[in-house]
Amino acid sequence: MAEAEFEKPRFCSRCGQPIVVADASFCKSCGAPVTRFPLLRRGRGFSPMLALVLSIVPGVGQIYRGKPLRGILWFFGVLLAYGAGPPLGILIHLICAANAAFSDPLREGMPVR
Repeated sequence: MAEAEFEKPRFCSRCGQPIVVADASFCKSCGAPVTRFPLLRRGRGFSPMLALVLSIVPGVGQIYRGKPLRGILWFFGVLLAYGAGPPLGILIHLICAANAAFSDPLREGMPVR
């Protein structure tokens, strides 16, 4: 008997409900479109690509996400890292941008049921 391949569980980007139908196009709870690609996900007006581009200035992507305190902390953290040395500054800046664009919505207070 062949081993069944299991997909990672998917959740709606808008309401956080699990998507149980493998080929679902819309969330059965809220009607939001469902996509497998996080860069194409559009939940409540949030665009991960825009957050990534805004992070050229450290912290602005987090402010765009609605996390102004986190954005200010990232701004000063990246400045300190650049002060310590350009390689460290670049690394921390990239982490800042990735955090703004791709941080997990489940960790940020979306309901989990």
